[in-house]
Amino acid sequence: MKKILLPTDFSNNAFHALTSASELLKNEECQFFVLNVFTEKKGFKSDSIEDAKERKLQNWKEEATTRLERFVNRIKKQGENQKHTYKLLAKRKDLIHAIDKLVDKLDIDLIVMGNKGKKSSIPLFLGKTATQTLHHVNKCAVLTIAKNTSYAVPKQIAFVTDLKKSFTANDMEPLKHIALLNGTPIQIVHIDEKEQMDKSQQSNLDELLSYLKPTETAVHHMPNFISKAKIIEVFIKETGIDMLVMVNNKHGFLEKMLREPIIEKMVFNIDIPFLVIPEKS
Repeated sequence: MKKILLPTDFSNNAFHALTSASELLKNEECQFFVLNVFTEKKGFKSDSIEDAKERKLQNWKEEATTRLERFVNRIKKQGENQKHTYKLLAKRKDLIHAIDKLVDKLDIDLIVMGNKGKKSSIPLFLGKTATQTLHHVNKCAVLTIAKNTSYAVPKQIAFVTDLKKSFTANDMEPLKHIALLNGTPIQIVHIDEKEQMDKSQQSNLDELLSYLKPTETAVHHMPNFISKAKIIEVFIKETGIDMLVMVNNKHGFLEKMLREPIIEKMVFNIDIPFLVIPEKS
């Protein structure tokens, strides 16, 4: 059974993330841990939690639990999936700290988050909470769902890489699992920084293709003529990609792209699910 952690602030954006994940994993036995965190800054009242009495803290936890029940009941009313179960978690902690602890404690396979980011450059596209999660929680895959997207099971997945680092079968398991679960082809997008791949890159590509079998794959070599973010946007628009995937290596491709400067008047417009896989090798 897959264990899914979904943080929520009870917004429509968070509910959209839950319904999208439920659809993506509709044929998978899953336990969804739906988390709401109340803190001094984001409690239901303006009072300081540190100065509140235990009774008020308990009231806030009860209110959070009630709202979590309503939140989950919304998805059940749309058509309950017998393969999916839900556990409600109301925690008094910092959100990123709570996520980090729960991933270990519950052996979480996937974090699903609604994406509130704006349409410009990858850090803003992801939004502050999603970006912080990627920086501080690199123990399991993170799936962000764009808030304005009408979601369906992906028909084409793009896996973007510069092939400078090798992969393991363990690294590729989340991508391969989703592709096989939904019968979705994987388009490997290699952004070339040189005219030809070197021997190391070719070896990494060969290993990657081996690890992804028996999924249907194709390889695309894209010249690095503008920012990497813009290259990805162009490829997605031209090929009808409806899920984007990258590996979160330390000092790797995604980390470098997160640091790309915002180019004035250039919009990074990707309204599709974005899966980030941790490097476990």
